[in-house]
Amino acid sequence: MNGEASRCPALAAGDPDLTDPATYRDADYFAQWRRARREHPVVRLDSPRFGAFWSVTAHAAAREVLERPESFTSTRGMRLGGEAGAVSAASGGMLVVSDGPAHARLRSAHAPWFAGRAVARLKDTLRSRLDAKLAELADGTPVDVVARLSRSLPTWLVCGMLGVPEEDWEELAALAAAAFDETETSTAAARRAASAGVFAYFAELLDRRRPDPGDDLVSALLQQSGADRLTDEEILLNCDGLVNGGLGTTRHAVSGAVLAFAAHPREWRRLRADPRSVPTAVEEILRWASPPLHMMRTATEDVRLGDALIRAGERVVLWIPSCNRDESVFAEPDAFRIDRRPNPHLSLGGGPHYCIGASLARLELRTLLEALLTHVARIEFDGTLVRTPSTFLHGLDRLEVTLMPAAAVPGSPGGE
Repeated sequence: MNGEASRCPALAAGDPDLTDPATYRDADYFAQWRRARREHPVVRLDSPRFGAFWSVTAHAAAREVLERPESFTSTRGMRLGGEAGAVSAASGGMLVVSDGPAHARLRSAHAPWFAGRAVARLKDTLRSRLDAKLAELADGTPVDVVARLSRSLPTWLVCGMLGVPEEDWEELAALAAAAFDETETSTAAARRAASAGVFAYFAELLDRRRPDPGDDLVSALLQQSGADRLTDEEILLNCDGLVNGGLGTTRHAVSGAVLAFAAHPREWRRLRADPRSVPTAVEEILRWASPPLHMMRTATEDVRLGDALIRAGERVVLWIPSCNRDESVFAEPDAFRIDRRPNPHLSLGGGPHYCIGASLARLELRTLLEALLTHVARIEFDGTLVRTPSTFLHGLDRLEVTLMPAAAVPGSPGGE
């Protein structure tokens, strides 16, 4: 295929629209991605919702885009559907829409709070909360883990790290969810209002923390000094980014973990038999669940990607769940295997924009699995599963399972 020919859509008639949120509720989009990887891994599409963009479904091409910020910039938006005015205002001041020296400066300001030692100190509190929650949920009756667990876990950690008072956690989580709500009942105006609400909340928190700093990320950013210190506007932008990233993708990773083991009971038995597999199981959850649905970049120059010729200014969309099931990279890509090695998934991005909260995400999942091993003998799927209608996040709105208590099973890690 030559560069000009590959600029034309090559999807089969009747394929679901990958830019329609409803597609991710019912359609077999994984089959569409499998065919795309085989027939047109990099192809230019024209969406009725978002206009023209390049669709990338293959792992190698997606990794190349992520690792070449000089050719594929984040500064013009990192997702389809972002409002141009908001992206322009945040560009250079918010981690996810910055590149080069601006990105390095912002990342450096946040990095100490996401280093291994700083994250590790959160583990005890998280484990205590998980133990209490799972002692309540693992009673042998059906439970919606999205409503009862996966929405809570990232809220505990992210809001705690940002210094958000516990009485405000639910309000802030609801605002963050509404800002990315793509259901039919949501409107652009409602999403803008929710996003403005997140900014207003943190503006007020900054005013409270300035004279009375605490042991939290917001206070630390406010107290920085020197030429590289962040402005109030930059702090607000990045608080918004951390809330959206931390509460969105991690929520879907938690419910994805439970679904993975409910759908693959043999892997749960293997993990119980050998808890040392928890670290590799965490990576497999991130690959198999793939919480980010897509990442977007914009070409800064005419550039070839595979057989495609991409022109400067054109958008490039990487479908992460497809890349994470690329047959050329992952053996038996649709299978969930807790001992998969190597596992070069792209759920945490790549290149300079590799997720700054990666250690936090891994801590959450690792602690979750360790707590589940203590409290749960079996995870039984009850047949109720509702996927999230979103073009940006890949996950579940509802998942009913029965968590059989470990205490009822002789010889379990949870005791007799």
